[in-house]
Amino acid sequence: MKCAYYKLLFFLWSSFIINCGGGGGGGDVPLPVTGRVGETVTLTPRLTLTHPIDRVTWIFHFNGKIIILAEFRDQNFIRVNNNYFPNRLEGSNSGTALLIRELRMEDSGIFTARFLVNGERREISYILTIFDPVPTPDIKMEMEQISPDWCNFTLHCSAPTNPSALSYSWMYRHKGRYQPYPNGTTIRVSLQPESWDGEYLCLVQNPADQKNVSIAPREFCPHTRLTKATTDKSCGMKLYMYLPILTALSVSVAALIIVTRTKGEEQN
Repeated sequence: MKCAYYKLLFFLWSSFIINCGGGGGGGDVPLPVTGRVGETVTLTPRLTLTHPIDRVTWIFHFNGKIIILAEFRDQNFIRVNNNYFPNRLEGSNSGTALLIRELRMEDSGIFTARFLVNGERREISYILTIFDPVPTPDIKMEMEQISPDWCNFTLHCSAPTNPSALSYSWMYRHKGRYQPYPNGTTIRVSLQPESWDGEYLCLVQNPADQKNVSIAPREFCPHTRLTKATTDKSCGMKLYMYLPILTALSVSVAALIIVTRTKGEEQN
């Protein structure tokens, strides 16, 4: 929570600085960009230009300092300061896009692309925020009450670690339909047997990543009605199968008794 609080303060502060002209944003609202630790992000301005770009300068705002990272001029991407993002920066699309590899948490900050086009200067700024990848969550079930007509239980979703800015949401899926639950790590559920074949999904996400895990009530709700119905049906099928055999056997026994009695009477 503390980390998310500081990120919010950083976002508000950086927006204020750029909009006031101190951060090189040219008065434009900075574009938010998110990335995940260990992965790659590309800062790509959306420009409509009628003249070729003479020069592009990429700037990083760090601790109140303006750090010139690289320039693109004469069709070459030239690193100016190798103390920041060493061997992790790359220019593309004539220097108008900046690629940052192997992202780290400390890469979060404000980046500005300064363009020189036909003697005029334009600037576009970004607020880059780096997040940890979301770990695979786990669901724990606590049974509260069981009856032939109801299955009552509590589901708790949690992540092995507790990265910043994680949010939890639940969804019930049954026969192709989805029912959302209020956001939170824990939900309480009461289901009747006809709904036991559904599935509960827990979605854990931050602005840059998401993971989900599911659990099915049929794994722990007793199929009392279904078992009884299946048993009755099975008994009916067995009776149906054996009825002809029993009938034939009864006829055979009756015939044997008649024949035996007839022979006894003839001997007398």
